[in-house]
Amino acid sequence: MRIHVLKPHALADPGLVGKALRARGADLVEHVLADQGPPGSLEGFDAVVVMGAPWSVYGGEVAGWIDGLLDTTREAVERNVPMLGICFGAQVFAQALGGRVMPAADHEVGVREVQTDDATVVPPGPWFMWHGDTFEVPEGAEVIARTTAGPQAYTHGPHLLVQFHPEATSDIVAAWLEYDDTDFRTSGVDPAGTLEILRANEAAAAIRAAGLVDRLLERVP
Repeated sequence: MRIHVLKPHALADPGLVGKALRARGADLVEHVLADQGPPGSLEGFDAVVVMGAPWSVYGGEVAGWIDGLLDTTREAVERNVPMLGICFGAQVFAQALGGRVMPAADHEVGVREVQTDDATVVPPGPWFMWHGDTFEVPEGAEVIARTTAGPQAYTHGPHLLVQFHPEATSDIVAAWLEYDDTDFRTSGVDPAGTLEILRANEAAAAIRAAGLVDRLLERVP
């Protein structure tokens, strides 16, 4: 099984999601969009994972490759190649199919729970979150988890899209914080405390991430 992992930024490590995919025999082919440009065709791939980014779908930083990523997303829909979209990836999927991505009223950062309609697909968590955008889901999508800030998970055919970060480990988040911790400082969330929570709960987080991976792989034809 070949999985295309599309990483907007080099720091978009697939983490716990990648570990679960490899444990299930998947071969991960990673592509860093900021360095390598738009992705090519999904021919030969059984599923695709679109990771998070430190930028917005509508931001100037993504101008060189966002149109190609939107086209790849539409290809996944047309060909029924299951996609797992994570944070930025979930927003890309929404925009590709006619939804709208916009700034949220507040940043959601830290470890939080979601209100879920189907805990067998998306349990309440807690999940690590770090985003300043929200979105309207596209036509044909079903929202299955949310917070007061907006949708947190939705499905569309074989595709599973989440606004939180199931891949996150304490080491990954520490690297993100070193890159830019502005959102944490402006939101009044303690980075050190968040890393402690992630370290203490990493085994449980790995189980939740593996559950999402299983839900994705169930959708592979």
